[in-house]
Amino acid sequence: MMFFTPPREHFFRPLTHDNRELCAAVLRLLHERVHGANADYAEVLTRELVLEVIQRALGDAALRALAFGASQTTVRAEDERTYASELLRKLKEHGWLEDYRDPIDLRPTLKLSRAGKAFSETFANLDDSRAKTRQRNMRSARKALAAFIATRDADELLDAHEFASRVVQDLQDDIEYFRHLIQSLTREALAQKVAWNEFNDFIEKRFAREYAVRLVADSAERHRGQINEALEEVRALDGNLRALADAHLLQRAPWLEQQVQGRSPMLWLADRIESMVEAACGLKLPMLRSEMNNYVRRFTSLLRQALSLDYGAESPLGRTVAWLKERPTAEHDLLLDVLARRLAASEIRLPGGVLRWTVRDREAAVPEQTPLVVDKASRLNALLRQAEAEAFAFSDQQVLQGLLPHLSQGPITLASLPVATAEDAVRVLHAVGAVRSTEGRRLVRARKTTGQVRTPYFQADDYELRPEPSDSVSDKAV
Repeated sequence: MMFFTPPREHFFRPLTHDNRELCAAVLRLLHERVHGANADYAEVLTRELVLEVIQRALGDAALRALAFGASQTTVRAEDERTYASELLRKLKEHGWLEDYRDPIDLRPTLKLSRAGKAFSETFANLDDSRAKTRQRNMRSARKALAAFIATRDADELLDAHEFASRVVQDLQDDIEYFRHLIQSLTREALAQKVAWNEFNDFIEKRFAREYAVRLVADSAERHRGQINEALEEVRALDGNLRALADAHLLQRAPWLEQQVQGRSPMLWLADRIESMVEAACGLKLPMLRSEMNNYVRRFTSLLRQALSLDYGAESPLGRTVAWLKERPTAEHDLLLDVLARRLAASEIRLPGGVLRWTVRDREAAVPEQTPLVVDKASRLNALLRQAEAEAFAFSDQQVLQGLLPHLSQGPITLASLPVATAEDAVRVLHAVGAVRSTEGRRLVRARKTTGQVRTPYFQADDYELRPEPSDSVSDKAV
């Protein structure tokens, strides 16, 4: 499709004039009014409504100066109305807005064109003042998987795959945000300023309202476990349901046929969703924490340097540097010569009150160490401490080795496993985690049931453990 064809031949022309910032603000307000969270869908977009949005943007002093000039302090209402009408004409002429006749009462109205809606949404999404306090796509992927398990609707699984693909991009956007803050901080430091307002805005608005929630209370790690459980239920569907879901998926998304290469489309989508969620939590989330730490550490370092050097404009050093900038080269040299003669006889010392280390008395006597006694009692204590440390340290391989003999006769549940010793209780507690490990996934399949495991030591959800068929293991290996 050719984009720059009438009426979009000069689509971006309204954004190339001196008042382009005002035009972008108007487009952002229009998108929020028509398609935003607070949009009133019962209200059609009329000419008067668009003019009202433009005049509201002109209420900002900085944007009004772009339209009428900074020297013009007072603007008549007729001039604002004329300017709004002219901007509306340009938006219609270049394809941002288009005429639309209401099918109910046949009134002539306006609407954002398809391209206008897409690009105005981009302007709205670039607004950093709106906090995103939830892991939206992680939650959406989890809910779509739950809906697919409940209804077997292929569209829900495709939606879960789409939401999961956006999870990594969400975290990457946050990483780029902190890199932008670091670059801005560096530019401010080169100009001998400390970006305190920007840092304060980040701490009070972005971190407290958004990142603190997303990294702690609503962390992606919480949703990863629930998504993995839902994916295990998807993989546990029997052959008939899987074949029916595969047929619907290929009908809804023909592009899957080239991607799966003979595999089950449902299992391929489940593996892709799991890999994308694991990449987001295992790779991008640590990168986000690292970039946030880099920004705070860089700002702290620059702030400490600024406070110690005191290079502000009102300090003696700042006044001296400002004086040097205004004087000719001969006076520069004269002042520097005077300073050099005064500093030639100076002796530089470190004042003892600001030393960060403590002076050790080398003449202090080193206390004598007690002799090492090795006897039967000390060896027994060492063995007891080692046994206590290793008593409940089980690896996934050890837990699987203890589970496989019980699976030789077929599927079992956690409630049916023996809990005669403390080792048996720990094995039951770690069974699901071991099964979902990289090695356990090839051998055993875990599915959550509606029952509960009740023992004298703990109570938890019950799971069914089923040996992985040999053909399924070979299919995964392929």
